[in-house]
Amino acid sequence: MKHKFTIIIMALAAIGAGLATQANAVTFTFQENGSNLSLGPTSTFTSGGFALTASAFLTTGATTDLYAKSQGLGEIGLGINDAARDFEITSSNFIQLTLPTVPPSNFQTVISGSVSGGEQMDVYFTTTPGDLTGATLIGSITATGGSVTVPAFDQIGFIDVTSANNLGNGNVLLASVTLEAIPEPGSVALLGIALAGTAIESLRRTLRARKASK
Repeated sequence: MKHKFTIIIMALAAIGAGLATQANAVTFTFQENGSNLSLGPTSTFTSGGFALTASAFLTTGATTDLYAKSQGLGEIGLGINDAARDFEITSSNFIQLTLPTVPPSNFQTVISGSVSGGEQMDVYFTTTPGDLTGATLIGSITATGGSVTVPAFDQIGFIDVTSANNLGNGNVLLASVTLEAIPEPGSVALLGIALAGTAIESLRRTLRARKASK
């Protein structure tokens, strides 16, 4: 009986931890500071109690301006303030996200927008601000709504997003990113205590019922 009781507690703890993690998922759409407007070379976005800073650069190293674009399905996200290229990211510029967020989080996925007709979005990790040189490719996206998962060990530094080529219009958008809050040790402990208490009370009721039936 004790063995079964231990298994029940472990199962409840795993379920509770999973539910807590799902509840702490946060999405940035890059419309948090307004839509269809220039945001300057750097902008900090806030969502779900987290702050994420994005900056815009030319591949030559100079700064340029971010643009929050919202022009219908597949055309919503963060781009570059260049009307000639539909306010999107091209191979001559890139957007850089600063990690960790404030407060720190588990940064998870980068989701693309406006990728079609042979276009490709490349997502890199680097520890060098304002420079793509030497950045490590995390993954490539070839369709609107595609995503790249950021590895757990690439959480301190920068995520760079650029267009890989000039096929089609050669321009893409950073549609959104997702992250998860890092559970506080105290919260996890309280969750475990609560689940254990529930399981113990359930076991006591079962034992009392068995004794009463004898």
